[in-house]
Amino acid sequence: MSEQLLEEREGHIAVLTINRPERLNALSPEVLTALGDRLRQWAQEGEVRAVIIKGAGAKAFSAGYDIGRIGQTRGDPLRYGLEGVMNFPYPVIAAIRGFAIGAGLHLAMACDLRIASPTARFSMPPVRLGIVYPLEGYELFVRTLGPSAAKALFLTGCHFGAQEALQMGLVHRVEPDEALDEYVRALAHELAEECAPLAVQGAKFIINRLALGPLSPEDAAQARELMLRAFQSEDAKEAQAAFAQKRKPQFQGR
Repeated sequence: MSEQLLEEREGHIAVLTINRPERLNALSPEVLTALGDRLRQWAQEGEVRAVIIKGAGAKAFSAGYDIGRIGQTRGDPLRYGLEGVMNFPYPVIAAIRGFAIGAGLHLAMACDLRIASPTARFSMPPVRLGIVYPLEGYELFVRTLGPSAAKALFLTGCHFGAQEALQMGLVHRVEPDEALDEYVRALAHELAEECAPLAVQGAKFIINRLALGPLSPEDAAQARELMLRAFQSEDAKEAQAAFAQKRKPQFQGR
């Protein structure tokens, strides 16, 4: 793991911290490659069932792509990192303090859930930099927020506060700054331990595919397979037994 991306494991949850506070946690190719590598590895292993992504320090989740590194690497590290987040089979949560700007906001939007501190500030500044953002970014923002909110972000380049972001759908919840880490960690544990892994995988896959438009025959077949697999799983039987016995289920992911 790169020193620019720190890893912490706690049971079935993991915390990834963008560790470049001196650069407001700007996304370097090394950060994005390490992020994509780790999430792909965890997806194959199946032990991590919820991931938290946050920035080091209190000033920024991420202030965007490290523009000093543009053109210095082969391939597309931003796409590689973002695809790792979006294709991870379990929930990924963004814990947002301070600035989430440009590609940093794009990274947050790639996460399944976004929880912000009142200190959070959001913007997409390409029009103020004389550039057009990559098409994949527009697609994600329009799908998630709708054209109206996407235009407010991309046409103005203005900063939006946490409460405005909540109203726009940029974030799902705003927590007091001193309670943010505790809330997000508790949420991750709840998702990882109290929700059946196969059911979570199926729900995320189906929602992500439906967000792209009508399901292809291949995606519809995979969705039906995921539904049947979960319905016939040991975890489904365990959930029924736990309900009858008035206890918490112990899910095993099978």
